[in-house]
Amino acid sequence: MFPAWWVSHVERDFANPAFHAFFSALARHFTVVRYDRAGVGLSDRERSDFTLEYEVADLEAVIDGLGLERVTLLGISSGVPPAIVLAARRPSLVERLIVFGGYLRGAAIGRPEVQQALVALVRASWGLGSKALGDVFLPGASPEVARRFVEDQRASATAEMSARLLEMTYGPDVREAAAAVRAPTLVLHRRDDRAIGFDHGRQVAAAITGAELVALEGPEHLPWMGDAAAVLAALGIAPDARRRDTTEEADAELRRDGDVWTVRFSGRTVHAKQALGLRDLATLVAYPGRRFDAMELLVGPSRGPAPLSGADPVLDETARKQFRARLAAIEASLAELGNANTVQAARLEQERQAVLRELKSATGLGGRRRALGGDAERARKAVAGRIRESIARLGALHPELGKHLTSSIKTGSTCVYAPAAPLRWRT
Repeated sequence: MFPAWWVSHVERDFANPAFHAFFSALARHFTVVRYDRAGVGLSDRERSDFTLEYEVADLEAVIDGLGLERVTLLGISSGVPPAIVLAARRPSLVERLIVFGGYLRGAAIGRPEVQQALVALVRASWGLGSKALGDVFLPGASPEVARRFVEDQRASATAEMSARLLEMTYGPDVREAAAAVRAPTLVLHRRDDRAIGFDHGRQVAAAITGAELVALEGPEHLPWMGDAAAVLAALGIAPDARRRDTTEEADAELRRDGDVWTVRFSGRTVHAKQALGLRDLATLVAYPGRRFDAMELLVGPSRGPAPLSGADPVLDETARKQFRARLAAIEASLAELGNANTVQAARLEQERQAVLRELKSATGLGGRRRALGGDAERARKAVAGRIRESIARLGALHPELGKHLTSSIKTGSTCVYAPAAPLRWRT
């Protein structure tokens, strides 16, 4: 049983090859149960209670609703505090407790001003905030993995919901509950975890009687990323060497290699030269049913949140103030570091430049706020045109694929891939 963590999406998570492989390996040995917490993913998006008690009650409701009499809890990150509380309260229910990347006291995760700045960034610009969290959760990830993580976060929750949940992450204090846990406990933590430092794992292990601490290598905060095989090995599970390559698991393929795209559909493979419309198509087919704003496709989905339509300001005054406050906090931290901790300084400078770009992109000549009305219409026409052109090019090479894309791709102010029957693409 996995207590819900951060923001998630049951369907999108399982489409992630790394996630799929990790949980499939677990499922060969256990019945695996996971769910999206209230407010995110496929769960109800409305939520007004942001307390640890609410999280524990949801966890209990899932377990009791399934009629489970004994469970192993595997808490990840913000899913750890609810797991610890339930293990302390219902010892007859929790057979074993496993903690990965966990903590006892949310307020101890970084300085208060850093916590406040990150929450403000997520609330002001979920696109920029999700990228900042991606850099922390998955440092050094490839551009494609980072892009997917950002996209999945933004599809899983709204900016306000994410900000409220992040605030809640910093709230729990389960030290007293940890001291009451009697279930056999295994604590796994990566030594270079940038989201929740290794010392937090040590503190969890020290607080729970008889807990075993296993230190793992790597900086990734999520167990299925990085050296997932080491995590599975610590759980006594060997990865499935017979697992098929993702190319075989996919029904179709639209993948770029340099200036050439490999396109596989209905058993036939063709190749096409690079075009922006092909990039748009790859983005759309990777997320069936998701509506992408034309402006988002125009600038590339990894560059930030989709702008609002109409003639509204790119950033309202509250957002502008929050960005400026974050900029001031970053500059203060850089001044405090001086020449020390060059890794942290480099990360702060990177974020500083991102905030400056965001502010500049929202400001016209003379510092006037830029509106989006004309931009949105130009984006609609440009994206629709290049998508139509690319579908025509693919249709000339592969007529059956051309017919499929023509019937499944809808363009306009928003664009969507909605095939008549489900189709898994490798992109």
